[in-house]
Amino acid sequence: MQVAGPRAFLAPAITASLISLVVVAFVVTADAPMWAYLAVPVAVALVLAPSLRKAARRRTLAQTPFPDAWREVLERRVAYYGRLDEAGRRSFEFDVKVFLDEQTIYAPANGGGVAPVDDDIRVLIAASAAMLLHGRPDLEWPTVRDIIVYPTKFDDAYTIGEGDIAGMVHAQGPVLISKRDLVHGFRKAHDGHNVALHELAHVLDFGTGSADGLPTGLEFVAAAPWVEVVADRLKTVRRKKYRHVLRDYAGTNEAELFAVAVEAFFEKPTKLKDRDPELYAMLQEYFNQDPAALFRGP
Repeated sequence: MQVAGPRAFLAPAITASLISLVVVAFVVTADAPMWAYLAVPVAVALVLAPSLRKAARRRTLAQTPFPDAWREVLERRVAYYGRLDEAGRRSFEFDVKVFLDEQTIYAPANGGGVAPVDDDIRVLIAASAAMLLHGRPDLEWPTVRDIIVYPTKFDDAYTIGEGDIAGMVHAQGPVLISKRDLVHGFRKAHDGHNVALHELAHVLDFGTGSADGLPTGLEFVAAAPWVEVVADRLKTVRRKKYRHVLRDYAGTNEAELFAVAVEAFFEKPTKLKDRDPELYAMLQEYFNQDPAALFRGP
């Protein structure tokens, strides 16, 4: 499903408007003193200002041409983008621009401090984010986080070249991604391993306040079935009876099962749909996408 929606500038403005209406309603219904009525315009302005600035910024981005060099990276290295129709590509490109404008991506510098990251790496990270929310123009990234690109894997002490950690997300802190694994994930686009998809799936998971396999924006009525399916698949993966759709790492906990399932949903959608139609359908409903149909055919 290829959807272009209101994320461009309506989402932040709508959010701000709802908040301001709540403020006004509270003052009016609380039989507030005169000073409160005078304070309402100021309060509304303060509430609206950040979201309206974001909306204005996105409106400007919408009018800015997408860089040819970025498009070349998408065409050459992002199989998902290549399957979209013209409208889908324009929506995807806009989401890439928004993500790169609103998120901070850098590398650790030798001797401390930060260093810039090459545009092709930045575009691949943003493309992962665009893939995840392509069908959900109503959904915003839960928080603005620093994204730190390490040259290769690292360990728990963040020592580069030591250990086997390809990515990490802190509850309220940065996202860490191995550049080497990021590049490999897009080079092998159908092996079910993509560190950026995996770590950004964790960001969606943390959007509810904790990493429990229940991502932000999940419909309330879907929460109970989702918990049941995740718990069941967790047991199945741990018993080594999952027929190799989800890799073993999914058995770590509910959060990792969700992140690994997201990787499979976007990288091995046909296999996931054939072997676990229930899990595929839940992910399809949440992301409002059908990548198995997108990748059908040559």
